[in-house]
Amino acid sequence: MPEAFFFYGTLIAGGGNPAVELSLSRLRPMGAGRAQGLLFALDDPAGCYPAMVAGDGVVHGCLMARTPAFSAQDLMALDSYEGADYRRMAVMVHADGAMVRAWAYVWARPLPDDALPLPEGDFLAYVRASGRAVYRDPA
Repeated sequence: MPEAFFFYGTLIAGGGNPAVELSLSRLRPMGAGRAQGLLFALDDPAGCYPAMVAGDGVVHGCLMARTPAFSAQDLMALDSYEGADYRRMAVMVHADGAMVRAWAYVWARPLPDDALPLPEGDFLAYVRASGRAVYRDPA
């Protein structure tokens, strides 16, 4: 079971969910990382969010390590936030010259027809350059 997480979108941009923010505060930043995959931006009235799928590209994000304070309840909060559209799976992440096995939330459904490919694989760079709003949890 991985002891780290690879986040590439709203979980590092701040999705506005208090339970998720509390869970994230119980992880320790490890720095930037890259995983193999393809990245897409999806639209929602509450803002855009990314979807990572299998593929030969590179997805940029950050690694976060579990701390002793991170609990099963925190993991359930992250899983619940990501919902049925994503599945948590282990991926290999290149970070600081090493390979780290980490959990990532990978898109679990067919992509919508209007999914926008992000060939650079960097969701945060996309929202900065486009001026798009990042998804905010309406809850």
